[in-house]
Amino acid sequence: MRKLVLSVLMGLFTLHVLANAPAQQTKIEQVMTPKELQDTGIATLTASQRQALNDWLNRYSLKLLPAASQQERTTPESRPVRSSCSPAIESRISGEIEGWDGDTIFKLDNGQIWQQAAYDYTYFYAYRPEVTIYQTSAGCRMKVEDETETVLVKRIK
Repeated sequence: MRKLVLSVLMGLFTLHVLANAPAQQTKIEQVMTPKELQDTGIATLTASQRQALNDWLNRYSLKLLPAASQQERTTPESRPVRSSCSPAIESRISGEIEGWDGDTIFKLDNGQIWQQAAYDYTYFYAYRPEVTIYQTSAGCRMKVEDETETVLVKRIK
């Protein structure tokens, strides 16, 4: 779980830095909500520890700039298809959700429709929860607020 949180954190932070680099330094507080800061324990860090984390994340993210620049310079034939979840998407489920069970379809308030892309089963109930859909090496993954499990999804509209 801790590895997943760190992976998501680094991915979101990197996207934010890449979108704003090199104009400004990014702070973790710019990419995480107060609840996420609390849930991950970052809110309990001292000011110097938080600054050290921000410095490290900025250095790490800026190391990715040359690779991103190289990818942009590739020919259209060799350029990978851009993911439909990069940058991360934040919205709400339209109505209620009772988990997922194989081919569940998720309608979002922003008008997008996503479908479960790999078999998985998780049950919970929520009404209009916030969701974040973000890029992973396996594809787009959806995180529903207050749930620890995530689900691999693909956009269908």
